[in-house]
Amino acid sequence: MISKFFQIAEGDLLLVNSRISEELAKDENYVIQANKLKNCSQTWNTFMCDCKFVRFKKRCYYKVCPKCGKIRVMDLFDKFIGVFKKRRVARSIYDNGLRFLTLTIKNQEGLRDGLDKLYFFFKQLRNRKYWKNKVKGGVAGFHAIRGKDGLWNVHLHIILDSSYLDMKTHKKTGEDSKLVQEWKHCTGGDGIIEIKRVRTHKGALLYILNYVSGCAFELSDEDKALFFKATFRQKLFFAFGKKSEGIYGLKIKKERRTCPDCGGYYQYILPLSEEYELAQAFFSEKKPPPPKDLNDWFNILERRFG
Repeated sequence: MISKFFQIAEGDLLLVNSRISEELAKDENYVIQANKLKNCSQTWNTFMCDCKFVRFKKRCYYKVCPKCGKIRVMDLFDKFIGVFKKRRVARSIYDNGLRFLTLTIKNQEGLRDGLDKLYFFFKQLRNRKYWKNKVKGGVAGFHAIRGKDGLWNVHLHIILDSSYLDMKTHKKTGEDSKLVQEWKHCTGGDGIIEIKRVRTHKGALLYILNYVSGCAFELSDEDKALFFKATFRQKLFFAFGKKSEGIYGLKIKKERRTCPDCGGYYQYILPLSEEYELAQAFFSEKKPPPPKDLNDWFNILERRFG
């Protein structure tokens, strides 16, 4: 799924984002965001390191953008895959380790209301004694689609690090399992739960992240605009759990991008600065990388262009 959509052409990207931005711009509160989405990848940001100047396309990094949505997903994958490889995969329903859990509530008329309710119910579930005794932590990803009834079907896809979770309905009494009872108690009786096995660390993490980014491809242009407004500045993928476990409940900081040649950090160059004019001359003339001392490079340009 990632490889299929990640290869979208720049021309198609402009067309898709233009359609979404038209819907988004109908709300005067999101005109700036609509323009940013429309102009994604159309201009450049200039950086410098210890050995050269580089340019990267200026992206919007919005969830509904087909290109940026996948970039966000792969950034999250790179951050968390090392964490999950240290954790054991549960090989049976009775084993301790990683497993999938999906939490759902009844379909909602408003997407933002559904998101807020789902997050609130999940927070309540994490505070229940049964959950605290069984679950060490994990990560959760939000997913929303239109149901057949036209309402929003919202749910959380979760990778849990836990001991055995009772999911089976009791044969003699017909009562719900303990976990289902706990979720229904939090949701007022309309919650649905599904548990699956995890096969591999990589596959599990990609499975969750594909759902997080899938909203950018499964919805109509109008619904994408609604999704954008409902989830703007809202985390759709987050870690939770006991800080004593060392990884869950802690923020994983984003690493600064480094040059593969010299190992130095890329530094953003402000437009109209002296370094920016130097970089533009460098790109237009297609010269070799400048010396590490920029003063020497300025002298070279001065002698050539006077």
